[in-house]
Amino acid sequence: MDTWQNDIFFRNLTFSFGGEIVLNNLSFTINAGSHTVLKGESGSGKSTILQLLLGFYTPDKGNITLNGGTLNPQEIRKQTAWLPQDLDLGSNSVLNVMMKPFEFSCNHNKTNSEQHRFQTLHRLGLPADILDQAFRTLSTGQRQRVGLAICHLLDKPILLLDEPTSALDNSSKQKAANLLLSNRDKTIISTSHDPFWVEKADNIIEI
Repeated sequence: MDTWQNDIFFRNLTFSFGGEIVLNNLSFTINAGSHTVLKGESGSGKSTILQLLLGFYTPDKGNITLNGGTLNPQEIRKQTAWLPQDLDLGSNSVLNVMMKPFEFSCNHNKTNSEQHRFQTLHRLGLPADILDQAFRTLSTGQRQRVGLAICHLLDKPILLLDEPTSALDNSSKQKAANLLLSNRDKTIISTSHDPFWVEKADNIIEI
C-alpha cells in the first residue's frame, strides 16, 4: 500500500470564477495522514479547493505546495482517488464502472479481485448483484456508495471526498466511516455539511 508523507500547504490562495471572487487570500495546511474536513456554506469554495489541488483550476494568486516543493498536478492525480459530489459514471453496468479505473496504467498494480469487490460492497451495505445493474438506474445513495467502493479499491494514499455522506442514511454513514477512516496511512480531505462526518475529522477548516 502506498503512503503519503507530504504535508500540503495552501498559501494566500485567491481564485475567481466568472468575475466573482470564490476564495480570497486563504491559507491552511493539510497534515499527511490526517482527515481534514472543509466546512462552509454552499458556494463558499469547498469543492473548488479540491479542484485546485487536482490542477483542474489555477489560482489567481497564491500557491499550493508539498513540504515547500512545487505541486505537480499530474503526479498528485496519480496519488489520489477523487469522489465528486454529483457522481455520473455513465450507463454501463456497475461492474464495468468499477473496473474502468483499473485500466489506466497508473492503477495496474492495484488489487481489484472479485473477492475484494464483493467484500467492499458488503462492508458498504450493497448486495453483490448490484454489479449487474446499470449505474444510472441506482439511487443517489447507491451511486455514492459505489463511488466510495471505487475509492477504497484504488487504495490511493490521498482521498478527496466531496460531500461523501450527503445521500446516505445513518447506517450507511457509519459503514462508510468504518471503511474509509480506519486507515491512518491515508490523507483524507473531504467537504461536508454533515455533523456525523464532520465529527470524524482530525481537523476542521472553515471556508
